[in-house]
Amino acid sequence: MLVNAESVEGITVVELPERIVSLNNRAFDKDLAPLMKPNAKMIFDLTQVNRLDSTGLGSIVAWLKRVRNDGGDVKLCGLSQQIRTLFEMVRLHRVFDIFNTRQEAIDSYK
Repeated sequence: MLVNAESVEGITVVELPERIVSLNNRAFDKDLAPLMKPNAKMIFDLTQVNRLDSTGLGSIVAWLKRVRNDGGDVKLCGLSQQIRTLFEMVRLHRVFDIFNTRQEAIDSYK
């Protein structure tokens, strides 16, 4: 299992792995699939992520689309400066709500 998930105040908080790359992309999607629910409130915690390639970035965007199409939302937290810069370079900081801490992301759902 690549991801760890817990429910906090009705929000699914998913800790993403160190690497989200083409080599583990299928396992990443497989681990997230059981967490998909209608109107899901999700937070992807990227604190541990230190490697993210275009395939991994595409997977994160695809999950946002899936969750939003089902009435929910995905917010991000814990991005390192390197990962944050990547999101800004491809303008995804305009697509995702990004927070510094997990608690800030949880509070944004209130």
